[in-house]
Amino acid sequence: MIAALVVRAWTMARLQLVALLPLVLAASFPSCVAPPETAATPIGAPMGRLGLRVGTFVRLEGVRATQGKVGDGSLLVDHVDGVALAQPVELWVENLALPKDVRCALSGYETGRWIGLPPEVERAEHLAPRQAMWQFWITFIATSVQAPAELAERLRPQ
Repeated sequence: MIAALVVRAWTMARLQLVALLPLVLAASFPSCVAPPETAATPIGAPMGRLGLRVGTFVRLEGVRATQGKVGDGSLLVDHVDGVALAQPVELWVENLALPKDVRCALSGYETGRWIGLPPEVERAEHLAPRQAMWQFWITFIATSVQAPAELAERLRPQ
């Protein structure tokens, strides 16, 4: 009987801790807390690399990234909706090859997809690990180009 009471007390304490977890996280890590839902973004949309929900329309400014593992779609974003970022954010632009050493201004939205192979599938099928770990990869879809003007001709509609 005492064991049953201890188990019940432990279960109740765990439930209370789990209920408090979102509040503790919100107080400890305010940048991880999603902004209120709006009609423009679906409920449950994940946060993007820019600190906004995936699917939020934004205007980005920056230059093509040239250091590290980058390609012609790597944009080093330093302004979002006209506001300078404290630290630039690297973001892959899905539908546009960016010029080197030229400042770009794009409008569009962040999106994402799962890449890699789930670990459970690797184990079940005895597959070798992939180069890309199982993760949700955030990218950017440009819907229009503000600068440079000649870049607009290279925009591939999605």
